[in-house]
Amino acid sequence: MKPKKMGIIGGSMFSFGLFFLTFTFPTILRSQVKKQVALKPGSEMRGLWSNLPFPLDFKVYLFNVTNPVEITAGQKPILQEVGPFFYDQYKEKVDQVDNDEEDSIEYNVKVTWYFNPALSNGLTGDEELYLPNLLALLTLKFVMKEQPGAVGVVNKAVDSIFKKPSTIFMKVKAKDILFDGVKIDCNVKDFGGTTVCNALKEKKDNLIPSGDNIYLLSLFGPKNGTIDSSRIKVLRGMKNHKDLGRVIAFKGEPALTIYSGERCNTLNGTDSTIFPPLMTKLDDIVSFSPEICRSISAPYRHDSKIKGVNTYHYSADFGDMKGNPEDSCYCPTPETCLDKDLMDLEKCMGIPLIGSQPHFLGTDEKYLEMVDGLHPNPAKHDLSMDFEPLTASPLSAHKRLQFSMFVGPVEKFKLMKTFPECLFPIFWVDEGVLLDDSLVSQVKQVYLLIGIVGFMKYLMMVGGAGLGAAAGALHYKNRNKNSLDVTKVTPESRNGKDGEKKWPPQQQMNISTIQTQSAAVPPNLDAN
Repeated sequence: MKPKKMGIIGGSMFSFGLFFLTFTFPTILRSQVKKQVALKPGSEMRGLWSNLPFPLDFKVYLFNVTNPVEITAGQKPILQEVGPFFYDQYKEKVDQVDNDEEDSIEYNVKVTWYFNPALSNGLTGDEELYLPNLLALLTLKFVMKEQPGAVGVVNKAVDSIFKKPSTIFMKVKAKDILFDGVKIDCNVKDFGGTTVCNALKEKKDNLIPSGDNIYLLSLFGPKNGTIDSSRIKVLRGMKNHKDLGRVIAFKGEPALTIYSGERCNTLNGTDSTIFPPLMTKLDDIVSFSPEICRSISAPYRHDSKIKGVNTYHYSADFGDMKGNPEDSCYCPTPETCLDKDLMDLEKCMGIPLIGSQPHFLGTDEKYLEMVDGLHPNPAKHDLSMDFEPLTASPLSAHKRLQFSMFVGPVEKFKLMKTFPECLFPIFWVDEGVLLDDSLVSQVKQVYLLIGIVGFMKYLMMVGGAGLGAAAGALHYKNRNKNSLDVTKVTPESRNGKDGEKKWPPQQQMNISTIQTQSAAVPPNLDAN
């Protein structure tokens, strides 16, 4: 191959590797990723987002009270964590309505749970536990807040409905308090019992009817297989990939109204089921959680690896409404701000529960000292997630939340006259996902393509540089082929006294490219 041709091929290869594979291909790839993850009607991503083909992991941990009688007498609660009770959770986005002009989609969520005994570590749900009587406690809390003088009525109502219990704790099966329901008999005649039961009938969404004046009370049963009435509107990300999944309306409103400040009422982040692609370590993961009526921000923590895929690890908490002025708008009242990493859920859920990370991870040590049996561990109890940054696929995620209640002595309520002051843990949930292998393989295919392109880039650049170097070497080697080849001739010394030099015999100049011709003798010289 001629040097010139080799140089052209080498230069072309080097330029292709340097410019196309280094700059143009990544731009094309990013553009394709933006298109593929958008919630375009009929697209594969829209189908996955609407109805995942696999269930989420939903694990529930209950706190069994091991000394219910002693607590009634004023001793510190001793708790035993029992779990996980593992459920397969299916979430489906239904009644979808697209708005092309707004580039948005509005929907409701339908949630269905199925018990998975194989992943429940031998638990069946038939385990009998001592748990707080939630109906009695919530009724007491409500009366003390609205009509403190009517606490005596609650005494009579509890005696009537629950047949004169000796403690504020009740013995129930795990599956009953979780889904099947604890029996509430409202066939009572006294004023106190009738008043409480009439109040329950007004909140049938939290109860399951089971015959005449019989209701079943559970944590998740009334929501199982039903459609949540709260509509959510998000952007589809077709016009701007950075807006993918961003919540722009909740319950028909562009912002919340339950908190005291604009920052806390703002709908920040996505719906927590999809995130914009092309993440960087400077970007926080921000999502709005309808269950607790607020947005949560999770900053990047460190690099990680899930199922062989390089990921970014993020973790979050509930902020510090007492110590951080920006979080003060979450305070129940200006005078009653909670400690770090505690969240008042009453304004959202309508019941006086406190949200936190499991086992009071991250909050004040005093809450751990109020009860025995809690052992906070970041690896088991934090809110964390691992994202593949290019496609923003959550390969692993754990949305963990503990529900507790402030309790203390109530002089006029006989079951709690000497009750200890504490933030009483009731249960916690871990709603998580470890991405299915088939979906992980799709993510790996993207990186396989990137790896192949990377290999080709260096192969092209090195090969092109090699051909260019070879072309230069050949050109240098052949540069004198068409030049004169001159043989240097030097005279020899004759044998003589005068030292006269003579030319060697039969020696002549060798000129390779010029042929000598005989010159004609002028006539005037020939005459001599």
